[in-house]
Amino acid sequence: MQDLNINKPDFKYKDYIVDLLSLDMNIKDVRMIYDLKFLTPFIGLLISSFLYQHEYIVVSEIREIGKNSLGYAKNNNFFYFAERNTNFDDRNINYSGNYTPIFKSCLIDYYRGSDNIVENISRKISQVLSCGHENVESVFFYIISEMIRNIPEHSHSFDAWHCSQRWDHGEYIEAEFALIDYGIGFKESLNFKGERDIKDDIEALKLALRPGVTSGITETSHLRENEEKDYLNSGYGLYIVTELCKKLQGEFAVISKGAIATKKKVNYLPNSLIFPGTAIKIRLKVPKNIQKEEFKSMLDEIITFGERQSKSIKGAISVASTISRGKLE
Repeated sequence: MQDLNINKPDFKYKDYIVDLLSLDMNIKDVRMIYDLKFLTPFIGLLISSFLYQHEYIVVSEIREIGKNSLGYAKNNNFFYFAERNTNFDDRNINYSGNYTPIFKSCLIDYYRGSDNIVENISRKISQVLSCGHENVESVFFYIISEMIRNIPEHSHSFDAWHCSQRWDHGEYIEAEFALIDYGIGFKESLNFKGERDIKDDIEALKLALRPGVTSGITETSHLRENEEKDYLNSGYGLYIVTELCKKLQGEFAVISKGAIATKKKVNYLPNSLIFPGTAIKIRLKVPKNIQKEEFKSMLDEIITFGERQSKSIKGAISVASTISRGKLE
């Protein structure tokens, strides 16, 4: 049996990635020593989804400090997925209160049209995070739907792992949204059509963060029956969301295979490790009195600048899609 210590604060997420990727895949028995005072969405999702995905047999040991967050972690489905519990009655499926629990959503039914499964999930999450503020809900809906729809569009996976939480600070709402897929990552996705030959995960991640870069469906002739042209992929979603984070006093981490991007830089994961998919952490602060026109203006500014930038990027699309321009709820 090998030990996995859960005792580091959330800003040490790189250390957790190293710990998880350093587990011996040939030794499936894991003793998870839980000793966290607070469990945040990205840390909880990262650990539980990874252990579940790789079929580790987990036995949890709760230490003294960990008792402070044990009830929350249980309600948040952390232990349910980390321990591969198969009793559905033990799973929290409620989207209410101040968080949405760790969940694995199957997106096999995704289609490029209104009220698709991605929008339905995003709407439920944004309603919880917005705390009853309609315009705040529009901001969260935009960001979350843009992120989740990248999974069926690009990852070659239909499983979206997600979790979120909000904190009410009086004049603004702070929220964290975490999203993970165990798909092919940015490099393989951007190379998929054979139009690019990206050799490196850092090169791929830097390119994915730029406007107009996509490997998705960009032409109406490739849409399936009853799909809508407004939902064509233009490669602006991740670029816009990360720029919004900067404007809304936020932060982000985007991990794809061997690379990680934050507001500061794009770098390799420690020890040349490779994460088996894509993991995203978005944390931002949205004023409760934000107006739809104000948010739309923010989007327009980011998109206008991005469309100008795209003209100097080989193979980039120069016009953002209708959906990326903001389908405000």
